[in-house]
Amino acid sequence: MDKETPGVDIKNKKMIKNCLIIDCTGKNDSIALKINNKFFIKKLQTNLIKNERLALDIANFVKEHKIILNNDFSIIINTGPGSFSGVRISLAVAKGIQIVKKTNTYSYNNFLLNASAYLAEKKQIFSLHKTNKFYYYCRGTFKTGYHFTSPEKIDLKILQSPGSLFIIPDEIKNDEIIKNINPVRIRIAQFDLKNIDLLIKNKLIENKLIKPLYLS
Repeated sequence: MDKETPGVDIKNKKMIKNCLIIDCTGKNDSIALKINNKFFIKKLQTNLIKNERLALDIANFVKEHKIILNNDFSIIINTGPGSFSGVRISLAVAKGIQIVKKTNTYSYNNFLLNASAYLAEKKQIFSLHKTNKFYYYCRGTFKTGYHFTSPEKIDLKILQSPGSLFIIPDEIKNDEIIKNINPVRIRIAQFDLKNIDLLIKNKLIENKLIKPLYLS
C-alpha cells in the first residue's frame, strides 16, 4: 500500500504567514522571503553552499528586508531529492535558527513543488524525477484535498494511467521513457518558489520527521 506523505497540521496553518524558504538541492539554489504576501528571492552560488556561507547569506538577506525572526516566523526547507550535502546544510542552518530564534520549521520536496502549479486541476497527478539514472514518481490523488505517496521507482504501467497528469522536469522531457506518456497528459514543471504558497494552501508541507529525501 502506498504511504501518504504527512501534511501540515491544520492547526498550524495560521503560523505560515511570513516565512523564509531555503532551497539548496543543487539546482536553482535560492533563498526567499515571503513577507505580507510579497516574495523576495535571492539566487545562491551552488558551489559555495556551506554552513557558514548559507548562514551569512540568510543573515544578510533577513537584515536587508528588516525581518525579525521569532516564534511567529517559519522556515520552509526543500528536502530533495538533490544534493544530499546541500539539504543537510539547509537543515542544520534552519535548526540553528530555530534553537536561537524559536522559529517554526517545515519542509517540502521537489516532487510537490513541481506539481504545485497543477493542483487546481484536481486530477490524479504523477510527479516524476530522475536521479542516479533511475526514474521515480510520487502520486497525488484528490478527494477533499490532495495526498501524495512517498517516492517509488517508475513502473511503465504507471505511465499509461488514463486521465492522469504527468509532471515532467524540463531536463528529462526528451528522455526515451517519456515517449510512453500521452503528450496530452504531460505538463512541464517550472521552478518557482512562489508556488510554495500553493503547497501551504493545500496543506502539503510537513512539520515533523523532516530529513533529506534520499532516493537509492
